[in-house]
Amino acid sequence: MQEIKLTAEKRDGVGKGVARQARMKGYIPGVVYGPETKSFPITMKTTDVEAFLRQHGKSNMLIDLDVAGMPGERKVLIRELQRDPVRGTPRHIDLYQVSMKKKINLSIAVDLVGTPEGVKLGGILQQVIRELDIACLPTDIPGSVTVDVSSLQIGDSIHVSDISIGKVDILTNPKRTMVTVVPPTVIKVEEPAAVEEVEAEVVAEGEAEVEAAPEGEAEGDDKAKDKGKDKAKDKDRKGE
Repeated sequence: MQEIKLTAEKRDGVGKGVARQARMKGYIPGVVYGPETKSFPITMKTTDVEAFLRQHGKSNMLIDLDVAGMPGERKVLIRELQRDPVRGTPRHIDLYQVSMKKKINLSIAVDLVGTPEGVKLGGILQQVIRELDIACLPTDIPGSVTVDVSSLQIGDSIHVSDISIGKVDILTNPKRTMVTVVPPTVIKVEEPAAVEEVEAEVVAEGEAEVEAAPEGEAEGDDKAKDKGKDKAKDKDRKGE
């Protein structure tokens, strides 16, 4: 595994006031701790930490830390990095000094490679797990785990139990699904022709009702005329 060297200075005093002064001078306050050392406060140059983060990110990089005034180098990992909520600049760093003879627990990223056959047919690739919990010796820490998904068809999945990483113990539940290809979502849309037919039927029925109305009126007029003729005949008979 790739290693990198960083330097630090032992910090005298603790507290918000001391940390604030360190930041004003261009340093990041931090702490070193681990199973084989007594924890102690440090400061690191802000420019050194930012350069490391730009190149490697907050990865599981094993760092050779040289603390001024203390003998030998220490193998450490970045366990926690606090940032300014507004500017995003590092504000505090926790370094874990590892034992080279004991396994440590950490998380590594899951990287997918390839284009699934199912995706080419319209399926959708879903990555369920993006990190795996593992345990290994510091010298065996992988940068990430690569999963080839190119052979997946629609409905296929890869589970944690399907993955093997050399000398690494995988702690994540082996039954969990890591990645799967699901069928595409189909949305039924009503055909425009069917809608037009329904509208045409409604219009036709309305026109038929309108045309029927005058016939009713004409019928009423004829009945009124017949009644008038009957009355006239009655008068003639009475006159006779």
